[in-house]
Amino acid sequence: MAALFDERVEQAIQIIWFDRDPDRREQALALLRGAANLGDGDAFYFLGRCYLGKSYVDPVMEMPVDTPFAFECFHQSLIFESAVGMFGTMYQEGYQPPDGTSVHLPYHSKKEIWNAVSQMAEQGQVFCKFMIANAYYYCTAADFLGITPEGVGTKRYERLQYEWTATAVRLYEECLARGLGIALPNLVDILRTGRHGAPVQRQRAKNYIHIGADMGIGAYERIVGNEYRDDDELDKAVEMYERAVSHKDDYAYYCLGRLYTYNGAMPLDLKKALSYLEKGYANLPDDAGFCNLLGEIYFRGGEDIKPNYEQAFLLLSKAYFKGSTWGSDMLGTCYLNGLGTAPNLNMARKLFELHPRKPLAAGGLRRLESNKKTSSK
Repeated sequence: MAALFDERVEQAIQIIWFDRDPDRREQALALLRGAANLGDGDAFYFLGRCYLGKSYVDPVMEMPVDTPFAFECFHQSLIFESAVGMFGTMYQEGYQPPDGTSVHLPYHSKKEIWNAVSQMAEQGQVFCKFMIANAYYYCTAADFLGITPEGVGTKRYERLQYEWTATAVRLYEECLARGLGIALPNLVDILRTGRHGAPVQRQRAKNYIHIGADMGIGAYERIVGNEYRDDDELDKAVEMYERAVSHKDDYAYYCLGRLYTYNGAMPLDLKKALSYLEKGYANLPDDAGFCNLLGEIYFRGGEDIKPNYEQAFLLLSKAYFKGSTWGSDMLGTCYLNGLGTAPNLNMARKLFELHPRKPLAAGGLRRLESNKKTSSK
């Protein structure tokens, strides 16, 4: 990586985004704070990025999320004349820059900021190359460059979107070749979906997913684990899921728990399933998948685990109100029989009718019909 930032900033970028070394997290943050305290605007920008969550920093780094602090750092990056700060905050969701614009002196336009960051990318600054790739991917390049559909015509604009997407692929690939794993998600998305008319290349996307797993990125280790699971190579699947967990991918807990619960691919082991699922749920308490699988275990019980209808109702309700109807038959049974909640026959019927062929739902509907006939006599 060409040393175009302060040496401390370059070193911190290497630790956080290339090496992804949690043992050196505090060292990297100290480097950024030290440079920022001396008025380095670039340091302020990268310090702010550290506190915006897992979309900005690999979860393995376990950075705390502190959006107000991140935005204050962004303010300072603009005040201290950072081109990457201005570029990176231009379309940052929720961020309100000073004076209502990310364009600050010594720059006078978005095009000047684009040129400054592009030049650093061309000189070998890999993170700047990644930022330019993102601008092409999201088509914010159009705004930087002053291009509109009205100005160039709809067909020409669509062609430009296609060309920008192709350029984004090339730049993301160059970033990955240099070890920048954060470039993977958008690259894989383009190859999988054919964004803006780009060719769909599923095998190429799969190859990059495996590269991500080889790099130790938890989300991709989990996806590769799913491939092994689907191919019935369960030992390999468990190994990949465990690796993903070690790299702080919380959804891997769901994959592991699912293996050992009812109708799982591995022999039933509800205690093991609970252990995995509760760990994942502790980190993702609003995830419907965790709520459903945990709710099912608490509803059905087995293997020395007694049903806990209060917990089952709470978890299955949470999943339902998050938009998942997977556990509606169990939730309907709770309402029908007053398990963990007061009886509510209207709600029970509504839930049973979502998946009426499920045995619990079918039995519940028959009982409701029988009760209705009995009461009408």
